Amino acid sequence: LKKVGRVDHAVVIHGVGLDEISPLGPATILEIKNTAPPGETKTYTTKKYTFDPLSIAIPRCQLEDLRGGNPDENAAEFRKVLLGGSHTNAKRDSIVLNAGVGVYVYGLRDSIEEGCQLAREVLESGKGTDKLEEWIKCSQEVGVV
Repeated sequence: LKKVGRVDHAVVIHGVGLDEISPLGPATILEIKNTAPPGETKTYTTKKYTFDPLSIAIPRCQLEDLRGGNPDENAAEFRKVLLGGSHTNAKRDSIVLNAGVGVYVYGLRDSIEEGCQLAREVLESGKGTDKLEEWIKCSQEVGVV
């Protein structure tokens, strides 16, 4: 990623048997960040660390808890994950973790912990369901054209 030179901030994650962060256990994260001022040649810092979901009160799960099913089952489960409210399960926790990392890397929050907090707040607010309904409506309108 550093050799490509177009990256400002990225992470490479190795989770417990997965290529993403999950409630299965701690993840090793390699973080690459451009620290040069805008307009100057990119200068990268590299940091390797471990992030444990337990540190933000996300409990461990088993791989079976994350496994999907057929398309109808997956769609129903996805809708459950997006529903507002404070309910949680391993799939929702996994989305919180991955969205939280994305929020951090994109620069909307200063840490993975803060990114996960924002992701959880958005899910609990019901905004996820609202956005899904917008996408469904839009895709149906495009399909009519």
